[in-house]
Amino acid sequence: MGRTGTTRRHALIAVGGGLLTACSSEGPDPAAVKKAEDTGRLRAARDSRALLGEYDAVLERHPDLAAALTPLRTAVAAHVRALAPADGPAPSTSASPSGSPPSPSPSATAAGTLALADDPADAVKALAAAERRTAAAHSAALLDAPPELARLLASLAAAGATHVYLLTKGSVS
Repeated sequence: MGRTGTTRRHALIAVGGGLLTACSSEGPDPAAVKKAEDTGRLRAARDSRALLGEYDAVLERHPDLAAALTPLRTAVAAHVRALAPADGPAPSTSASPSGSPPSPSPSATAAGTLALADDPADAVKALAAAERRTAAAHSAALLDAPPELARLLASLAAAGATHVYLLTKGSVS
């Protein structure tokens, strides 16, 4: 069976697509570019918020994983903030100040697709699959994204691939 998930080849293709998008020589209509960027940002932010909700659900169900998952959750929260429209308010993604796992917002929990496992190892595997799906969605969105958003999405996809590695073969697994 072949390797699945994010590979170096897929990451390089995604980065290459972002670079090709950034190097286009024609000047498209600014209103169309703004609309495309807003649409792409909203879609990517929705995906990242759903992933954030899944982290929150796993942390709520398995608080013993907080030391390993909180740094990854914090990075995903930063991704959500980075995707927030420049002219709108940033969504609430703050970690709980007490150091306890953050409680998910109702909208984030409803948006999540993670079936919570009783076994912490299975929950981490499911979280890795959610990270993989989100990174793939960010990579796929590169093709239609304006240059600035494409660069951001490429960075987020690379970060997601790193999170997948950490969740499957790294320090969390």
